[in-house]
Amino acid sequence: MGSVEPFTTPAGDTSAPKPDPSTPSAEAARDRFELVRGSAQDVMHTASRRCEPRDWLVALDWLIFEAKLHPKATLTTMRVAMDLAARMDYRRGIVLYDLLGTAAKLKVDKSTVKRHVAYLRELGALVWLEHGSKRNLRLPGRKYTATATIYGATIPLAYDAAKGHRLRGTGYEATVIGFTEAGREQAVAKAKESAAGRLAPPSRGGSAHVPADVDGGKEKATRSARASRIKPPKTSTLGHKVTAALFQAADRLARRLRPLHNWTQRAKISELSWVLVDKLAEGCTEQQVDVWLRDISPSVVAGLDWRPTRPHTYIASWLLRERAVREGDAQLQQDWANAVAPNADFAAAVQETRERQAEDDDYPQCAGLEDLDEETRKRMRAEAWAAYKYDGDPGLVLTTYELAGPQVAVALYGPELVDLCQKLHSNANNPRIRLH
Repeated sequence: MGSVEPFTTPAGDTSAPKPDPSTPSAEAARDRFELVRGSAQDVMHTASRRCEPRDWLVALDWLIFEAKLHPKATLTTMRVAMDLAARMDYRRGIVLYDLLGTAAKLKVDKSTVKRHVAYLRELGALVWLEHGSKRNLRLPGRKYTATATIYGATIPLAYDAAKGHRLRGTGYEATVIGFTEAGREQAVAKAKESAAGRLAPPSRGGSAHVPADVDGGKEKATRSARASRIKPPKTSTLGHKVTAALFQAADRLARRLRPLHNWTQRAKISELSWVLVDKLAEGCTEQQVDVWLRDISPSVVAGLDWRPTRPHTYIASWLLRERAVREGDAQLQQDWANAVAPNADFAAAVQETRERQAEDDDYPQCAGLEDLDEETRKRMRAEAWAAYKYDGDPGLVLTTYELAGPQVAVALYGPELVDLCQKLHSNANNPRIRLH
């Protein structure tokens, strides 16, 4: 068999860093590196490979602080990157670009966040997966809907060349399959250096002997004392037993669904997984859970462009609310099944009462709002808005609409609130829309 050169691209590789007897230094990498511009920042034309958030932050530390490949990248660039990494998909490195949220969290101006995200793109460490747009999507039921910008975490070829990585594939889908000889030596040296600073493992001491209980003593044997502290298995929000397999399935489901629902982005994967356990325990499919999350989103439920600070608690409250509705319906059906038919005297009394009420159903229409001063009108309008927003109760507005007429209701509460309350009332039979 013929000998193989140590830096030859292995069979099956379609791309690998240029062979070099030694990995390039930071200075050499800086001299060779050119900032990424234009269409090369897009996923379809990038030369960088995709990566996970943890590897991404390690590469950024080298790109920004060690090699200093971008003259304007600073510690703020790294802070922006860390905020993006905290919200990324763990395996694919995909993240929604939350400009306002990042600026508020880092306490910097929006222009600062935009500038440093641009530095990351110019380093080849961030690519566009989807360009956001302020153009209205014209979704039914929403006045204005824009599209979100989606980024993907990437590692440029300059980093792979410096670390002696061998790649298979090109562009965004390239993967690391090994090291060059110099890269292997560098990795071994780094591992030895890291191991030298660690503490030695502790020696095993003590005895496995467990003393017997002493008559009249107050202390329990160690083994029985530990057994008494064993906690029962955890249960979900609705009381389902959470097994390892069930939680792993919920974790996979949360990773697939969180990028599809922007109002859930503030929840961690573990938090979102925990509240989705109940849906999987009930036998729901991924499509059914996806539809359910859309049905309970704040924009659908209340028509408000609002995102909950703790999405997982919002979802948990809906789980408890729907269970209460189901239990209430079941109890009502049971009560009806166990009910005793009324006797003749009671039925006659009910019929007489209904006839008497029917004679008094003609209420006079309200002549106007002249009797209400401006302060009273403002207070009534504020109370109606609060009842609608926070309790989902359109009763004040609908009562005025029915008894005083549409014109009085619009003049008192405004056309927007009247329209919202009527829409909410039209969906009163849907348990997912009912808020009170």
